[in-house]
Amino acid sequence: MKKFIFLACALICLFITACSSEEKTPSSEDENTAEIPEVEVTFEQTPLPVNKETTIKAKVTQGGEPVTEASYVKFEIWKNSKGQDSSETIEAQHEASGIYKIKQTFNEEGTYQIIAHTQVDDLHVMPQKEVTVGKQTQSSVEHHEDTNGRFMVNLMTDQVFKAGEESTLITHINHMEDPFTEAEVRFEISSDNLDKHIFIDAEENELGEYESTYTFPQAGQYTINIHYEKPAEEIHGHQEQTVEVTK
Repeated sequence: MKKFIFLACALICLFITACSSEEKTPSSEDENTAEIPEVEVTFEQTPLPVNKETTIKAKVTQGGEPVTEASYVKFEIWKNSKGQDSSETIEAQHEASGIYKIKQTFNEEGTYQIIAHTQVDDLHVMPQKEVTVGKQTQSSVEHHEDTNGRFMVNLMTDQVFKAGEESTLITHINHMEDPFTEAEVRFEISSDNLDKHIFIDAEENELGEYESTYTFPQAGQYTINIHYEKPAEEIHGHQEQTVEVTK
């Protein structure tokens, strides 16, 4: 009888211990689950000035609280027309209350991409913003086009674009009804399906016809911005077109 009572007590203790362990596990996991940091990039003014030092800031928060000891905050910056391969990366310094900043001088006007690479413990986020430097807005592009004559840009979209398969991107560019030849042409691809803008150089296969290839990663809507330029003649323009990619 004593042995039976002892065994019963032992089983009850084991049951209580197991239940207690199960109850603690979820709360322990909840406490160790870190929220994804949020990063807000801001500028002193827009458009940014040319040949003048300006401040770029990133406000880093986590769970609504400022992050004052991020592993790092680095700004990657490049000019659209030159592509991400030309980018430079500058590490920011913590100012106060989760705000990290750099001072930067832009020597050329145009449109730039800025990514705030932010590492907080084991979590990495990289918000991207586009900003204009100087007076090169859409109106200035149109001025260049008017000065040098009318441009016609046509992206061939009669093909079916399929995710995961290599697609051929072809554009025809005419200047005053003549082929626009020997230009620098680049396809800028953006979408909610992409972490960043993709830039692809195109080659002129025929007079005024520029071609490249790209494999769309997922089905959905993509914007293709065709940049064309001849820097020596101060010609720079771009034309956007949207394509639908199927599965």
